[in-house]
Amino acid sequence: MALELASLIAYRAGAALKVAGARTCRMWHYATTDDWATVNTAGYWNTARAHIGVGDIVHISGDLDGAPFYRSIMFATVPAAGNVTTTQIANA
Repeated sequence: MALELASLIAYRAGAALKVAGARTCRMWHYATTDDWATVNTAGYWNTARAHIGVGDIVHISGDLDGAPFYRSIMFATVPAAGNVTTTQIANA
């Protein structure tokens, strides 16, 4: 299945961390019925590229109609063309 942009929600619109001399970073939540293998596929996040940026963090509630999981990811690259890449944040 493809990313459902309407299910990617910023924790608080306009609330972003600003580091001196750097872009802002946002925190997101994403809920989906997709499993982790699908969410972690190359290109899955491409349709969100206009909204996300490098360093943004997404908390994912996934496979909500099957075996639910929780993961956190950070966007490593958000190129104008090609696949958005992510890094999984270790869940303790």
